[in-house]
Amino acid sequence: MESGATNKWVSSLEDVTGYIEDPRLLDLLKYWSGKRAGRLAPSRQDIDPSEIGALLSCIYLVDFEEPDVFRYRVAGTEIAETFGHGNLKGKTLDDILSPNGRDFVTRRWLPVIRDGAVVCMKGQVYNTMDRYAFGERLLLPLADKPEGPISGLLGVTVAKWMESPGPEGRRNSDMIMIQAAKIP
Repeated sequence: MESGATNKWVSSLEDVTGYIEDPRLLDLLKYWSGKRAGRLAPSRQDIDPSEIGALLSCIYLVDFEEPDVFRYRVAGTEIAETFGHGNLKGKTLDDILSPNGRDFVTRRWLPVIRDGAVVCMKGQVYNTMDRYAFGERLLLPLADKPEGPISGLLGVTVAKWMESPGPEGRRNSDMIMIQAAKIP
């Protein structure tokens, strides 16, 4: 378990909607669910950025490559600037994070791919040498083929930057997960 953070599986959509605080994340979850059209997950082609304009600066589409590589297809300006880049297209987690950071993020993102999970995080979502971001993150599975497998994710991170790391021992966000198949 990561320093001070809790990770748990939940079993109902109400658990997820009760956990999420930012209404924009709830809107994205509803949008994603509507694009599924009875499938486990929508494809990247089903996602139309013009339909989620309120989140464009903080969304990202990431492709997955075996065994554990996440490659950015699209990232909003807030996401790219967080990592000191104007554009993350084509970059992997190895390109933008330290080896420890890459391993940490990979462990948190793999349930989306391996388990078809919807992942929600709340708390400290970024940290740099002298600034810390607190907020929420939602990761949603994407599948190129109707029957799967999961081939990528649609993510959004909304955060506010602060100068202090918050409560002692709270270096990472809490995380809940639900299998996408359990979401109507």
